[in-house]
Amino acid sequence: MESSSAALPLDALPYPPGRLPIIGDVASVDRHRPTQHELKLAQGGLGPIFQRKLLGTRLVIVAGGRLAAQCNDEAAWGRVLLGPLAKLRPLAPHGMFTASSRDPLWGQARRILTPGFAQAAMRTYHDAMASVADDLVTEWTAAGGASVDVHSAMTRATLEVIARAGFGRDLRLFDPTGEGTDSHRFVRELGSTLQWASESTNDIPVVGHVREALRAPAVRRDIASLQQYVDQLIADRQRENTSEATDLLGLMLTAADPETGERLPAANIRDQTLTFLIAGHETTAALLEVAVHHLARDADHQRRVLAEMPSQTKSLDYEDVTKMRFTRQFLNECLRLCPPAPGYFRIARTDQNLGGYRIPAGRAVFVLALAAQRDPEVWGADAEDFAPDRFDSAALRDFPDRFFQPWGTGPRSCIGRAFALHEATLMLGRLVHAFDLRTASGAPLTLRERGTLRPEPFELTARGRAVAATTES
Repeated sequence: MESSSAALPLDALPYPPGRLPIIGDVASVDRHRPTQHELKLAQGGLGPIFQRKLLGTRLVIVAGGRLAAQCNDEAAWGRVLLGPLAKLRPLAPHGMFTASSRDPLWGQARRILTPGFAQAAMRTYHDAMASVADDLVTEWTAAGGASVDVHSAMTRATLEVIARAGFGRDLRLFDPTGEGTDSHRFVRELGSTLQWASESTNDIPVVGHVREALRAPAVRRDIASLQQYVDQLIADRQRENTSEATDLLGLMLTAADPETGERLPAANIRDQTLTFLIAGHETTAALLEVAVHHLARDADHQRRVLAEMPSQTKSLDYEDVTKMRFTRQFLNECLRLCPPAPGYFRIARTDQNLGGYRIPAGRAVFVLALAAQRDPEVWGADAEDFAPDRFDSAALRDFPDRFFQPWGTGPRSCIGRAFALHEATLMLGRLVHAFDLRTASGAPLTLRERGTLRPEPFELTARGRAVAATTES
């Protein structure tokens, strides 16, 4: 690595065209699609590292695969909480993803909850996940081949999975008589809070401050309501006195930290439960929506997923899901091109030379995974193409410098990775087994941002396999 003393200062970083005196790069701000706009800037000529400046605030964006990998070196770089996650801190101040790294509670919670994501635990969650997949198939079957709302379906399905598997609760989100319940209100308020966290982070100075002040009372009401909902969920569980339960909520209520012997404080159980309801559904729902869109556009991908299903059965047991290798490759390609967490912040522990520029100790940079995972220098000339076979074990040898970090990096990376992948694989298998999925020919995948990168709501047709075969024969 080159000496940081020989590197150029931050002022020398490339920046978007149209910079104005004092206010800076206001033309480069897109409060609705910030990271997608930064991807365009990187691909449009700004390169693997550039800056965006508003008033006196400079954001350093790392878009190249090799430079992004350099920022993952834990000896030289650390995690820092900025952006939408920081905005969500009032909702769950000491949650596993929103807590400061100096906060001992995040480490305590992670150690207590780690057994809840081990293979043995995953086996126990499988039936709960399968029950949600059954509910989704039943709902789409009842639609009779008419268009289905994918966004609503995946939001409800992923919330139900984390609630049933992790907390022993059926939220009744697939009950047609349940509209207007507390659970449905929770879904609406959570979506509004996530949208606020994303847009307010990327707002224009002064205008954004006014907009923030006007919206603050509604945000506080939503946060209070979300916290009350989770408090009630925990109180209901405590009244049941299920001391033998080993799901996530059971661990939080009864298990002790193996290092300190301490149990989680009551307020932290709320924070962690909220964290899992948010992160456990939003990112997986985003992944499933992207995956279903690509399946509906390509019948060959559907055939390959279907070929991995057990023959002449609608059920999938735990071992069946673990053997669905192409489906996992397919999901990885969805994560590569459309990571639900499109980027993350890193902070220099010491002075760093990053791409020929000096990053002083204590300075944060934004690793734009959305761009780094599409970098042709590390993924090849076809990096923009959707090609699941690039994740075949043999093909991966062609990409020794590949950058692929959809789950974050370091000790604060996503604890629920195995949970999410098992859930998504199971869900796709059941849907493809039950339905021939179709979408409008050539319909583009339009992504929106509300803390995560997630498709705009869209519809597709899900015709029962038997009906489809009869129609086409």
